[in-house]
Amino acid sequence: MVIKEESRLKFGFPDKSTVVKFDSTLFYRDYFNRFPNSKGVDFISLDKNTLALIEVKNCTGDEANCRWRIAPDNKKKDTVHTEVDIKERDSLDIEMAHKVAMTLAALCGAKSFETTKGCRKEFETILQWMSADAFSDSTKKKYMILFLEGDFACRSRSKKTIMKSLQDSINKKLKWLNCQVSVVDSGTYDPKIFQIVS
Repeated sequence: MVIKEESRLKFGFPDKSTVVKFDSTLFYRDYFNRFPNSKGVDFISLDKNTLALIEVKNCTGDEANCRWRIAPDNKKKDTVHTEVDIKERDSLDIEMAHKVAMTLAALCGAKSFETTKGCRKEFETILQWMSADAFSDSTKKKYMILFLEGDFACRSRSKKTIMKSLQDSINKKLKWLNCQVSVVDSGTYDPKIFQIVS
């Protein structure tokens, strides 16, 4: 199992998978990060026929400051009290769609470099898979996953309803990409893609 850590959580990926913690890569730090407002997902995972872009939001213990982010399209941005500055931030559906687009743009940028360039090597297996016919083959799965941990349920809406609403909104924003969008937590994730390990 390949273990990666993000937001105080450990994620285990299948043994033979390629897993990149995007913002820890040389390409992100030395090249892509120079682009204003650059962002990317936390993990890019490739295992046989499955590519997954995974964004982790562990809001456990900080739900009150994150509650506005679970309402799609910034609907609660100006109405929910929070103790953090939210001026330059967006609801999770907008942020996730933006991070997916920026990550794919970054991969395209990395692909433009020579194969000998160190910053490209971190993505080589993923770039080869995306460059091949596999990327458009419908039997090859492309997942965009928002992992949302935290107790957001309230009297009027269950966490499942909240996650479905975010998922539907992200789906609309990513219609330009042939992919499957999932919003999951520690109780609903697909263990074939990753597992939460202690």
